[in-house]
Amino acid sequence: MSLAARLLLAFGLVAIIATAFVGLTLREASREIIEGGFAERIDAAHAGVRQQLAWEADALRDLLPPLCRHDTFVDKAHVELERAKGDPDAMDTGSRIALGRLVPSQAKALRLDELSLVAGDGSVLGAEDAARIGARDKRLAELIQAPGGAPRLRPAKAGGEPSLEVHCALSRHGVTIGLVGARRIGPVLARIGEAYHVRLTAAREGELAPRSSEAEVVRVLHFAEIPGLDVVASVPRDPLRQALARLDRAIALTGATVLAIAVAMAVVLARSLSRPLVALARETREVMSGAPRRVEGRGGREIADLAAAFNATIDELAAMRKRLAATERIAARREVARQIAHEIKNPLAPIRAAVETLRRLRQRDDPAFDDYFAEATSTVLNEVHRIANIVTEFTQFARLPPPNLTPIDLVAVARGVITLHAAPASGEATSGAGSTSGTGATSGAPSPRVELVADPIPQVSADRDQLIQVLTNLVQNGLDAASAIRRDPRVSVTIGPLPNDRVRIVVRDNGPGVAEEMVPRLFEPYATSKEKGTGLGLAIAQRIVFEHGGEITYRKAKKGGAVFEIWLPIAGPPLLEKPLGDTTVRPRPPDAPRS
Repeated sequence: MSLAARLLLAFGLVAIIATAFVGLTLREASREIIEGGFAERIDAAHAGVRQQLAWEADALRDLLPPLCRHDTFVDKAHVELERAKGDPDAMDTGSRIALGRLVPSQAKALRLDELSLVAGDGSVLGAEDAARIGARDKRLAELIQAPGGAPRLRPAKAGGEPSLEVHCALSRHGVTIGLVGARRIGPVLARIGEAYHVRLTAAREGELAPRSSEAEVVRVLHFAEIPGLDVVASVPRDPLRQALARLDRAIALTGATVLAIAVAMAVVLARSLSRPLVALARETREVMSGAPRRVEGRGGREIADLAAAFNATIDELAAMRKRLAATERIAARREVARQIAHEIKNPLAPIRAAVETLRRLRQRDDPAFDDYFAEATSTVLNEVHRIANIVTEFTQFARLPPPNLTPIDLVAVARGVITLHAAPASGEATSGAGSTSGTGATSGAPSPRVELVADPIPQVSADRDQLIQVLTNLVQNGLDAASAIRRDPRVSVTIGPLPNDRVRIVVRDNGPGVAEEMVPRLFEPYATSKEKGTGLGLAIAQRIVFEHGGEITYRKAKKGGAVFEIWLPIAGPPLLEKPLGDTTVRPRPPDAPRS
């Protein structure tokens, strides 16, 4: 991910996270404040209702007793009922009509919602509701027999509403008559609720108390002054939802604005930072693909420090390469001297034995001298020839020239090597070959088969002859190893691109693979399992690959056989003014940092 993309992502995430954090905190705080406002309104309504009901109770307590004690209206009704000997049905009709008309006006004067003139047996002699006159109510009969006092709650009737009820009674000469008045609680609750914007309703007896929901806040209020009275206070949450919706829109708008500002700042900052970094990276790539030279850091102190550190590293690497080259040359000379001494000592033993035997036979004038002479001289000549081959191989290894880098078509080079090795052995008939693979066949034993599978790759800066030598060695080794155990030896060469401007060459065979004990010494000089091999082929191949800035590795195939894999940089070896032709480089893993 580029620096600009990272800055955009970082600034965008910071803006989003900050806006979300502040917005959620503000939203939650606003919710709590509004919910607290609901609770405060309910508490205020509770206090208002308590105060109003206390006032109503006090007013009702002293409202009716004076009427029963000395009001002419009640006295007249008692006289009429006394004349009828306490039987309401025996009262004069005109008197009953007159009483029925007086009660509504009296209720209106006392501001009572209900007022009933009741006989001792519960008969309603007069009421503000004419339909109730003449009815007999047992509850009212029991009520006027009880002593008067503070108002009490009268539960709601079917379709009605609860009220505060008071009464008084007049009993003389065995005849009782009473007044029962009531004032509804609903108007009081409506008036208080409207003042505090709270809906107040009296709870009905036997109904479950409602609970708060997403739609409204609900609380049940209790009043110790009026036993049995429960009032349900509810506040709709619509204002809360509307306030939160407005707040959400404001937060979203603010977040979008902050995000736009953050992105603009990130773009400006990314351009100011990435421009010098891109220039520095371009100069660094030029250094890596060419001769070491100093780079310039422009844009800020950090970029200048980075360029200075890079220049110091390049200088140190160049010095280290020179010291390493000198050290490795000395080590290589010692190793070559040791290997030559070891390899030449082996053929000297039979030469010495043959010469000493000839001398002994000659001194004794042994008749077997002439017979042994031909055998001894043949042994000496063979061993001398062997010594000459050893010297030739070591000379070739020591005098390997530095790579002559030119742009080459690696696929064409590999196809030429495969064409040579795909031809059948002499005396065998051929059956054909493909354009990207070489095949050979005989009417008897099958001939070796070499295949090439190549993906499109760019031209590679390399030494054509030296890469031919590497491929020839690997292909021939694969054919030799497979031919030793199979009638159908096969070698496959695969070429394709790799990331970081590299190419890969994979050589597989269907032979037995390399013995486990040989793997650690596979690329060392004179490490070989062949009877007539010198062990320098893979050492030379490794040296060529390393001097091209690449790597070569070995692994065993899953189904048997050897797999050699080569990585080469497309631009050629980095950080070399000229290749180090006399430097021995040890193997390293493919992902190791390059010098």
